[in-house]
Amino acid sequence: MNKILITGASGYIGSCVYFFLKKKYNLITIDKETNTYFKVNQCDLLDKKKLNNLLKSLKPNLIIHLAAQSLVDEKINKDKYYKNNVLATRNLLDAMRKNSINNIIFSSTAALYKFSNNALKENNGLNPKSTYAKTKFLCEKMIKKSKINNVILRFFNVCSALTKPKLIGEFHNPETHLIPTLTYKNIFKKKIYIYGNNYNTVDGTCIRDYVHIHDICNAINKSIKLFKNKNKTHEIINIGGSNKLTNLQIMKKIEKTTKKKSNFIFVKKRKGDVSSLICSNEKAKKMLKWKPEKSNIEVIIRDEINWIKKFTKDNKKRIFKNYLN
Repeated sequence: MNKILITGASGYIGSCVYFFLKKKYNLITIDKETNTYFKVNQCDLLDKKKLNNLLKSLKPNLIIHLAAQSLVDEKINKDKYYKNNVLATRNLLDAMRKNSINNIIFSSTAALYKFSNNALKENNGLNPKSTYAKTKFLCEKMIKKSKINNVILRFFNVCSALTKPKLIGEFHNPETHLIPTLTYKNIFKKKIYIYGNNYNTVDGTCIRDYVHIHDICNAINKSIKLFKNKNKTHEIINIGGSNKLTNLQIMKKIEKTTKKKSNFIFVKKRKGDVSSLICSNEKAKKMLKWKPEKSNIEVIIRDEINWIKKFTKDNKKRIFKNYLN
């Protein structure tokens, strides 16, 4: 797999994957947005003609498909999710078939799973509730039905910053993810909103599974090796840290690291949020020979703080919308 194309290369995960893999492979990038870090072939996956022509000229051996409408926000128009996730993936698969590109790694989500208090395995039942999760589920079905070799990685809560070979992390506008929000707002003494305090957990706040972006990049790197044999490849693999942390536990860890108290209040639960979402990563450990090297919460917070220092030095600020955190 000497020539690899990354879709969604200008995004958080895409940019980190690019820097993680760039010395290992000949990388090509596609995104509808430009970025300041590296050259990107600008192409909207909804533009079938341009996409087909690009794949025809670039001729990659493998595609890492990260492009998606990924913000989990039910206020976003549903058509936007279906176009940017389902239709875009359909166009990509069609262009791959036309150009005899037979290998894809697809970034999916743990939000597909039916609620369970136990660690979720790949064969657990599915019950996607958010529009985002439903579109990822449809994409998975399309990929499975295609004759293209595939590895579907179901990511749990991706967080923190890549530190080598470049310090780079999340910078969404607006920012909605928990760890970057709690850390940034703690440092700059901004009000924090915690959704729900009456879940059936040790402290009433919901439990999530967090995985460091370094470990996500490494899982993708190790997944590439699954395509190197001549056998057909069709795998679904969970990628998570198996660290079982509540919102309040994370906030206390941040306070301990920064030595600053957080200014927080509880607000009502968000629709669709479950009390617990924990990963069983045994399959990834066994099949990919992968382990979560940096998904310890102290390392996650430390690297996030270093990233905040960097973009603050560059005169950038995180933007938040209403209650979102």
